[in-house]
Amino acid sequence: MTQAHSKIDAIKLAMDAEQQAHTYYSQSAQKASNPKGKSMFSQLAAFELNHYNYLKSLLESLEEGNGWIAYSGTQFSGTAESPEAKNSSSEEQTKDDVLSILSKAIEDEKNASDTYAKLAEKTDDPAGKEMFKKLSEEERLHTKILNDQWYSLNNEGIWLWGD
Repeated sequence: MTQAHSKIDAIKLAMDAEQQAHTYYSQSAQKASNPKGKSMFSQLAAFELNHYNYLKSLLESLEEGNGWIAYSGTQFSGTAESPEAKNSSSEEQTKDDVLSILSKAIEDEKNASDTYAKLAEKTDDPAGKEMFKKLSEEERLHTKILNDQWYSLNNEGIWLWGD
């Protein structure tokens, strides 16, 4: 496989992972019975969708021979809710249900951060290296948010996220 193909294949794999993360967080927002949980999962879903859309634009640019495109990063915007979460009917979740959802999300975010860090190491292009580093840092931030939430719910029974 040529370097161009491996770069494109890596981006396609990253797109797939981001799409899966978006779906997982959207479904988690729909299931969440706590408004703060809905808000947190909705924000994470939007974050992952933004990653996917950026990677899709990057893939198109690379396939057209235009090279890497700049990635300025994604910021949390507060307590926005996705339309899916607002229109969902939630059933009451147990603490164990929520902790299980958070545990899976933590593991997935750690894996995503590690994958992006490895891609940054393997990428020769400075813009590509910087992009993968930013994506890795953002996934690491997600891990921290989810870890903080897990510990707060587990130890104190309190949602940290939202107003």
